[in-house]
Amino acid sequence: MSIAHVVLSDIHLGARDSIMTHLTVHDEIADGPSEVLSAFANGMRETLGEVTPQLVLLGDALDLGLSPFGDVSKSFLQLLDAFFPVDGADLFAREIIYVAGNHDHHLWRIAQDQGFLEAVETGEIPSDLASTSRIFGTPSRRCRMMESLLKHRPHLADASVRIAYPNWGIADKDLNRAVVMHHGHYLDGMYRALSNMRGFLGDSDPRPATMQQLEQENGPWIDFLWSDLGSAGEVGSEVGSLYETMLSAGASHDFAESLSRRITGGLHSKLGINPKMQLKYGITLDNLIRAGVDLTAGRAAERQRDGHSHVMGQDEVDDLGWYLATPVAAEMRKELGGIPREVNFIFGHTHKPFQDELLVDGFEVPVGVFNTGGWVLDEPTLMPVQGCAAMLVSDKLEVASLRLFNDPTDGTMAPVRVEGSGRQSRLVDETNEAVSHAASHWAEFSDIVHKRIIEEADKRVVKLLKDSNEYAREAAE
Repeated sequence: MSIAHVVLSDIHLGARDSIMTHLTVHDEIADGPSEVLSAFANGMRETLGEVTPQLVLLGDALDLGLSPFGDVSKSFLQLLDAFFPVDGADLFAREIIYVAGNHDHHLWRIAQDQGFLEAVETGEIPSDLASTSRIFGTPSRRCRMMESLLKHRPHLADASVRIAYPNWGIADKDLNRAVVMHHGHYLDGMYRALSNMRGFLGDSDPRPATMQQLEQENGPWIDFLWSDLGSAGEVGSEVGSLYETMLSAGASHDFAESLSRRITGGLHSKLGINPKMQLKYGITLDNLIRAGVDLTAGRAAERQRDGHSHVMGQDEVDDLGWYLATPVAAEMRKELGGIPREVNFIFGHTHKPFQDELLVDGFEVPVGVFNTGGWVLDEPTLMPVQGCAAMLVSDKLEVASLRLFNDPTDGTMAPVRVEGSGRQSRLVDETNEAVSHAASHWAEFSDIVHKRIIEEADKRVVKLLKDSNEYAREAAE
């Protein structure tokens, strides 16, 4: 077996809607791995055999954006217990690579602060925090939070977690190949909001030319709004509820309706303004407010739902091409002296797994593009394009997608399988044989995932209906 790295993304440990998080009947973090996590570990063990590849956690492995630090930490211990059991063989090598994303950007902020403090303690005062890390090579910084949690498992005293941001990769000069990994949030214009604002105000290109500019302009925005709300008390939980609501067509409609009623009711009771007052052409103040809410809350939810009907829209493909052709290419020229002939790019964030090839300006051959999908339910049930995959990287820097699951739209789960981007790959053939050998383990995994999806979908529908009724009741009051 030639697998050297296994890449997992968007696990969202600690989140209630992550099928990896193990919860008690009282919705609290339980001890030990969940059924899904244990079944996945069993399938991987049987597939890998004696091989112990390096684990790469490609962002949003910890759900710090919407879950309390304590819940996230306990859930990370669940993952350690599944992958590095105290009474069994390690599934992965004991040096983990962590590439932060948007929901766990806070971990990179901790690493930035630690790097600055270490420099100060040696007598140097850097001009500022280091905004990014190198793509290639072993990351120089440690993930202090995860390494602190490792101490809760004494048998992992020699384990470590290295953190990189916003990219990490492997290159082989002799093979003229490279694999680059990024969580995927910078392919999404939402997370480049401050760059977009700078471009609008300065009438310039809103898409930064370098990784440093990209992070310097947008890192504080991500850290402030997307990476630490889990510890924001009631505000954080309210944002989480709103996020869930906005992902549901029915709930977002009811939410928009109740919000507009709350606004008009407040105008009437507190300011004496009649919401039925005529403005122009028969339009009332109530009509205007409802339209305004629909254009914000309602339309935003509509865009989220439309995004699940396809894997990537044209704007998203354009942003992917820009990211590879501009900041990634610039960094590769800087670190490697040029762009390798064959490049594979792995990312997550969208929760929609796929694999393909993409023509990118400045690259000699099409780039192999692989998305990991995710382990959470974003809607009351998954959409057909939603699901999860683990990326396998060989010692020859070939990449294959271990397709784990998609929405069981016809009531059955597609079998676990291995797929490539289209180019000839020894890794795909080799790993498919290993997956076939472990077929019984993967079949059990699929059954458990299917059961968990149905359970979570039922819970989500009940919750959304309950929230919807509460919004309506509050509005009526």
